[in-house]
Amino acid sequence: MPDYRLRPEELAALNLRSLYSDYGYSFYRMSRFEEYDFYADKKDFLLSKNILTFTDADGKLMALRPDVTLSIIRHIRSTEGVQKFFYDEKVYRVPRNAENFHEIAQSGIECIGNLSDDDVREVLELAVLSLHTIADGRRCVLDVSHAGLIASLVHENRNDILKCLAEKNIHGLKSLDVPEEVIALAELEGSPESALPKLRDITGSHALDVLSMLEKYHGEIHVDFSTVNSLNYYNGIVFSGYIEGISESILSGGQYDNLMSMMGHKNVKGLGFAVNLSTYGDTASQSAAHSVHGSPAHPPAKTSGKGGIHNA
Repeated sequence: MPDYRLRPEELAALNLRSLYSDYGYSFYRMSRFEEYDFYADKKDFLLSKNILTFTDADGKLMALRPDVTLSIIRHIRSTEGVQKFFYDEKVYRVPRNAENFHEIAQSGIECIGNLSDDDVREVLELAVLSLHTIADGRRCVLDVSHAGLIASLVHENRNDILKCLAEKNIHGLKSLDVPEEVIALAELEGSPESALPKLRDITGSHALDVLSMLEKYHGEIHVDFSTVNSLNYYNGIVFSGYIEGISESILSGGQYDNLMSMMGHKNVKGLGFAVNLSTYGDTASQSAAHSVHGSPAHPPAKTSGKGGIHNA
């Protein structure tokens, strides 16, 4: 008989839809493709530089959508007030450490407009709750840093410095002759309670003080400046989410006011995240298979210093 049960990623998508809808976000549906030229000059924003293209019947070069955020910004009708959307879509790109294009299922949210600290808090809260929703009782953590703070300290060799930050390569940073504050940020990590006072001492910045508004989630929020994204597009909080037993981030997001401005929306803020349901589904299926054969369903926690689950 046919198996009509939902796959893990399908069930996760339904549960995330319910979560985002309960928070007042509106469902956003879009076309699977756009003109290639739309993406061609924004490749630095895309996780993969490769774009899957085809020629339309009228001879126009088209692209299967590699990213959802860009499409939402392009087609948004109004930036007055605060617009809140959630989506459940497929993107087409070459994942890291892969050679071929994959169809990747994503669920996520975008919050666009005149954002307040409360809106930022809500997005971070939803990021943590998204991890809880699909974690199936496993530990989860949200690693948080701030792109604007890094950008204020780094003016040359940005790509090399970001690479060193992501790798926590202190020797590499020193060889690039970065300010002492950058070295201190690379070495700074911990809970908001311990990290925020140190951050203020290092830079005088209150950039991450919004984390104080999420006290009940502090056990699952971790300040870590190895969490980085392109400084050309991101200017505020950036974050990655991990679930115990999954060796790569399952959630990623950040504040992209610079991207909003580049796409014609001056003085408009944007903040959002995406959950990679394909990675989640693959891992959930493997865990189920291991459990059937008597092996542990969840491997030990990822404990590397480059993001992930952090043991006490």
